[in-house]
Parts: sequence; structure tokens; C-alpha cells
Amino acid sequence: MAKFTPGAIVSEISGKIAATIYTRNKGGNVIRNRRTPINRRSVGQSTVRQRLGNLAAGWRGLSAANRASWNAAAPNFPYQNTLGETKYLSGEQVYVQFNSNLLILGAATVATAPSPFSFETYTIALTANTTPVLSLAFTPTPMTAFNNLAVYATPPLSAGIDSPNKSKFRLITTIAAAASSPANILTAYQNVFGTPPLGQKVFVEVRPIASTGQGGTPLRAVATVTAP
Repeated sequence: MAKFTPGAIVSEISGKIAATIYTRNKGGNVIRNRRTPINRRSVGQSTVRQRLGNLAAGWRGLSAANRASWNAAAPNFPYQNTLGETKYLSGEQVYVQFNSNLLILGAATVATAPSPFSFETYTIALTANTTPVLSLAFTPTPMTAFNNLAVYATPPLSAGIDSPNKSKFRLITTIAAAASSPANILTAYQNVFGTPPLGQKVFVEVRPIASTGQGGTPLRAVATVTAP
């Protein structure tokens, strides 16, 4: 892995060219060789792959009018890439993304593109101790209508870790619209990672998902497991 300083010709670069990865971390811009990850085929990975495959097939099965609705709606849902540039998904990508979010919530998929949804501004805080307690507080409470929360968490991590990689997070539960704070997420966490031990850190990433399937900006919180 090598660090570099962009020059006058290229001020920012991100992504992959051949076997070389261009990225950025806390230390600055980084160039590294691409490594092919081991395909571990975990239950979670297999579930996600199957869901995305089913949705891709679902797109092909839509009527022309329904596909046209997603293509027309795609410009309404811009996103920012790693360089901070505004980009747009295709109609098919929006369809897959929104319906994947609905399946995470346990809701039915939709064939027609929805209108943009305005998310509530929210905050989160995590509490963990050896009682054991793992509690997620959030505002507003109760969560306003049509605002659902998907809760992702890491396994117990060393107290020296401050910014875990995205790959560490696993979906553990969802919080329905109109739910009240705090949410007891201990059992959901234990079902995936077991009971977090004293002194370890637990990170959560909470993603808002509208009842239409639109996803919002995620927030992260962390708690070190303490004695009660």
C-alpha cells in the first residue's frame, strides 16, 4: 500500500483501474493492489445475493409501463460518490435498491416507483453493559410515521478501534415506524454475535428506510461495554 499526493493534473481519484485500487482513509490518499476476497458464502451473504438475484429477475418481469416509471423517477434520487460528486442510479438500480430495503423491513415489494420521501432528522445513542444491556436510544420518539430504522452492528471489537470497516457490520434488527425509544437490541445482537464482553466496543450503524423503500443517510454510534 502506498500513499500519494494528487498533483495539478489529477486532484482526486477513487476506484479501481486494472489491479490497482485508489482510495482514501484517515492517513490520506492511498494506492494499493486489488486483492480478490475469499468467498465465504455465509448465510447473510447468501441471503443478500439471493434477494438481489430475485429482484433482478423481478425487474425483467415488470410491465413496460412500470419500468418506465422507475426510469423516469431515477433522477429524483441522486446520491454522492466517494469523491463527493452527485450521481444518479439507473431505473433498474433504484428498483432493486428500494425493493431490497422493503424486504429488509419484511414488507412487500412495489412495482411502481414512489415519490421522493423527506426523512425526519434523527439522533442515536448506544448503551452497553455486562448486566447485560444493549440499548439504542433515538430521537424523535416515537419515530414518526413511515420512518423505519434498519440496525446494523459489529461483533465485539478491541477498545482501540475507532472506525471499523463497513464489512464488519451485519444487519441485526429493524425498528418499525412509530416505535418508542429506547429500543432493546440485546437479543437481536446476541442472536448474531453473542454477548459482548467487558471492555469491548460495539458499533451500530442505523439506516433510515421509508415505508416506500427509499433509504436515508445512516448514522453510527459506539459504546464500550462497562460494568453496571
